[in-house]
Amino acid sequence: MNIFERQKAIFSHEDMARLRASTVMIAGVGGLGTVVAEGLVRLGIGGLILVDDDRVSPTDLNRQILYTAKDIGEFKTKVARERLLAIRDDVWIEAWVQRIEKKFDIPNKVNGVVDALDNWDSRFILADMCEAKGKFLVHAGLSGAFGQVASFLPNRPPKFRDVFAGAAPEEPAAFFSICAVLGGVQAFEVVKIICGRKDNLVGKLLLVDLITYHFEVISLAK
Repeated sequence: MNIFERQKAIFSHEDMARLRASTVMIAGVGGLGTVVAEGLVRLGIGGLILVDDDRVSPTDLNRQILYTAKDIGEFKTKVARERLLAIRDDVWIEAWVQRIEKKFDIPNKVNGVVDALDNWDSRFILADMCEAKGKFLVHAGLSGAFGQVASFLPNRPPKFRDVFAGAAPEEPAAFFSICAVLGGVQAFEVVKIICGRKDNLVGKLLLVDLITYHFEVISLAK
């Protein structure tokens, strides 16, 4: 059984081989991270490391697609790993119950990192670590029905801190649709970068307003 039959017209054999050979870390397995994780598994990624220290709560169930009411109280990464392996049992997945702090490290086997976090302190730590370890970073953030996506490569401007220095704290309001849109874009960004496609969001910022359905890509070049 080839579950990737319907995407052969979009991704070449070489693209799929690159995906199978790649491992991606997803930092934060909530509204964004669950969408990204499921998307990457269905797109053909070879390995995932899921990082989150939180447990499933009732307020997560309006948008965090890998969890059900039966999972309340369980660690998110462990539940997510089980759900993802039910989709594809040939994908390698580690579940880390861990918070992104200064002592955090990214394994050498990781090709790139997804920022699906909900606080700027952890994001800056993660971005600095990606730069130091030579890993690409795909960021997304949201506030209500608004959000943004941007990608960063090591040793290439602009830097994450330069773009988001002084960013305001995000509002806790979140719902399924904005998470699905932004998380879906993040997953495809990961695929584009791994496959070497140039039509990505490196050096750009995608702004999304779901209220008016306004999507805009702006350049981050100085």
